[in-house]
Formats: sequence, structure tokens, C-alpha cells
Amino acid sequence: MKKLNNKGAVLILAYIVLFVLLTLSAGIASFNINEHNYARRHYFSTAAFWLAEAGINIFMKDTRVLDQKGSYTIQDDNSMIHVTKDDSNFRHRVVTATGTFAGIEKSIQITYPAKAPEVFRNTVSANGDLVIDGKKAMVAINDKTRLNGKIIDRGEHSRVFIEDKKEGANAGLVSLTYPDANKNGIADEFADFVQVNRDLLQNYPPEEVLYIKGNGTYLVAPNSSLDGKKIIYVEGDEGNGNVIILFGEGLKKDQKMTIISTGTVVHNQTGFAAPDSQLNIISWAGYLETAALPSSHNGVIYTHGIAHFDGIYDTTVTNGSVIANEGIAIGEIWSTKTFNYADTTIDEIVPAGFEGLLGGGASGYVARPDAWKAI
Repeated sequence: MKKLNNKGAVLILAYIVLFVLLTLSAGIASFNINEHNYARRHYFSTAAFWLAEAGINIFMKDTRVLDQKGSYTIQDDNSMIHVTKDDSNFRHRVVTATGTFAGIEKSIQITYPAKAPEVFRNTVSANGDLVIDGKKAMVAINDKTRLNGKIIDRGEHSRVFIEDKKEGANAGLVSLTYPDANKNGIADEFADFVQVNRDLLQNYPPEEVLYIKGNGTYLVAPNSSLDGKKIIYVEGDEGNGNVIILFGEGLKKDQKMTIISTGTVVHNQTGFAAPDSQLNIISWAGYLETAALPSSHNGVIYTHGIAHFDGIYDTTVTNGSVIANEGIAIGEIWSTKTFNYADTTIDEIVPAGFEGLLGGGASGYVARPDAWKAI
């Protein structure tokens, strides 16, 4: 009996060992299968990713491949490249390339900012007349002047030089408008102006913007709190929230800043602009520039209303572009006013604050994307 019991114990132990070995073998086999499947999936996923990258490169090599149909596809038995573009957002073009391999999909998306409209290539643009008043003044506009209206010279004993002028231009080529941001079916309303600028501020870090809400008149003068600011937005009711600028040499070298107002911007030029600085201005109601001393200004001046330039016994220079939706009035007295064209764009992209404006002879998208992401 004892021998039989010993034999039974050995048999049971053998079964246990066998069970353990079989379990280990099954686990190892399962692990190997999982590893194999993971390796296959990784291989397929990597192949799909590089197919998507190839689709992006196809578009970057020849952007015309999407001009007719808006999509482009290459396919064989086991793989596919599909490239599409989305121009629904007027601020940029989005190109998406999807690579498919063995049923696995990977996508890459790149974004091209919109180019600065052609109106930014003009010295002076107006959807209206250019009226010159004043007495014994000299007005010079170098490079291109483009007007929907005409030039009216009513100055007394004044001299006017305009290098390259075109009257009766298409309104859409000499003005900027705001999209239907509040989705009420009507574009370029005051409510659109407000909404576009509110949305715009969300795209900048808080330390780069200054938002002021109120219907008063606000004085903007040089001080250390404006260092690093790219946008100052003063928002009031329509025609209110006016700004008086006492800038000139106050902007630092290379500093670029845009002041936006729902009212009128009055720019009292007090000195010469720092090298490579930009003081850009956007106003809903109108723009008024005054000076009583020699001074200069670098940047874009855009108003939805009329742009006025008045000076007495001064010599002032504007380097950049002036865009006025309702016309321009120059009322200099015993003064010299010069407008020079200067490119205010950076890599063909508009200055801060001008993103999203429509018209002005939109000219497509920049040559290189500014954003890349895998989806």
C-alpha cells in the first residue's frame, strides 16, 4: 500500500509539473503572438504614417494638384494616399493627408496662413475720394495710389505729386471688410468688427494684449507697461472708445504694436519713429493725424471711415500703407506731407490685428506652412 501511495504521489506531481509547463508554454505562445501582432500593427501604422507624409510632400511640391477637385488620391491593392484641402476659414488653408496601409489609417495636417491682400502693396488705398485741401502745402505720395473714387485737389497754392495713381478701381481691391462673425447673414457690421477682434485676442498670450472696455477717450503714451504688447484693443459702443496716441519715438526699436478702436483714433505725432518699429492702427469710426513738428510714422493705418491728415507748419512722413474705406482727406497748412510705401508684412503675413479681414485683393496663401500636426 505504501508503494502504491508513493506511485500515486509521483503521478500527481507529474501532472502538476505538466500542467505548469503547458501553462507556461501557452503563456509564452500567447506573448509571442501578441508581440507579433503588435509588431505587425506598428509596422502597418508606421507605413500609414509615412504614406500620409508622402501625401503632404506631394502637395508641397505642387500645390496645384488640389486646384480642380480639392482632393487627390493614389491607391493600390494594399495602400492609399488621400489629400484634401479646406479653405472654409478665410484666415488659413488646411491641408490633410491620410495614409492607409492594411486597413490602418494615419493623418497629417498642415496649415498655410493667408497671404497679405494686395492692398498691403499700395501706399494709399481708398474706397472713395482723395481730397486735398489746405494752403501752401506740399503733398507727395510715392509708389501706388489706388482709389475707387478720384483725386480732388482743392488746395490753395499747394503742390501735389502722386507717382502711380489709378482712379475708379474696384472697391474690393482698395478696402478691407469684416466677415459675418456673428452669423446673422450680414457681413461688415459693427457687431462683426467687435466679434472678430474679441476672437482675435484669444489667439495671443495674455501678456501680449491690452483690452480696455469703455465709451470714454483713452490716452496711449509711451510707458514701460506697453513693452511686449502686440495689440491694444479699446472697445466701446459704436463710434465710442476713442483713442488719442502720443507716440513717435516712444516705440522701441523693432517693436511692433497695433492699436484697435471702436471709435476714432487721433494720432498726435510728436517725433520720429524708431528704426524697424511699427505702430499699426485700426479704427472703426475714423482716423485723424495731426502734427506741429517734424515727425514720422511707420506702419499700417486702416479705418472703416475717413482718414484725415492735418498739420500746421510741419514736415511729416508716413512709411507703410494707408487704407480708408470711406476716403482720405488731406488738410495740410504750410506743411509738407509725404507718404512712402514700406512693406509691413512679415513673410507675407499681415501684422497683428489684421488677421481675418476680407477683400483688398486677396492673393492666396503663403508658400510654406506655419503649423504641422499628426492626427
